[in-house]
Amino acid sequence: MSRSRLLIPAVVAALLVLGAGGFWYWQKLNSPPAPTGIAADALPAGFKPMDPPMQMGDYAFQDADGNTVRLSDFKGRPVILNIWAKWCAPCLAEMPKLNQLQAEAAPGTLVVAAVAVDEPDPEKVRNFLANRRWDALKPYLDPKNVFAKALDIKSIPVSLLIDKNGFALVRVDAPVDWYADDAIRLLKQTIL
Repeated sequence: MSRSRLLIPAVVAALLVLGAGGFWYWQKLNSPPAPTGIAADALPAGFKPMDPPMQMGDYAFQDADGNTVRLSDFKGRPVILNIWAKWCAPCLAEMPKLNQLQAEAAPGTLVVAAVAVDEPDPEKVRNFLANRRWDALKPYLDPKNVFAKALDIKSIPVSLLIDKNGFALVRVDAPVDWYADDAIRLLKQTIL
């Protein structure tokens, strides 16, 4: 009887270890590998490669209804993640181009996730965008400053180019004219 008492926990432990190992192996097979880095000299002035590329899938923020949104919700689609604030003049100068970029993107393709970091009230972010007729941009906010901490943001705006597998490839800590030739070429070479 004492032998079977020892054998049952050992069998259960072995099955748990095998199951965990199988799950890890299955995830490894179904997860895309990190892309290779981008050479800094291949980027326009002000853009920096994320070296190594950073997996962003688990980072979360909120939508205008207070729901949690994760970057992994956009898996399969490239993302321009833009961190901005209502009081930031350089941020506001860039927003019309981001809005236009999102408006002109074919459905189910590019996501422009402009995330406000200065406003905890979703309705205020929604109204701010609506009052400026930036209606292609969904109102997102980061009341917990997840991105400021994770990306060590010192000033805004900050934009990340994230590929369809959730890897941030390029970062820029300045406003961008997203329709400039260099920016369009960079989007096509990296995430589109």
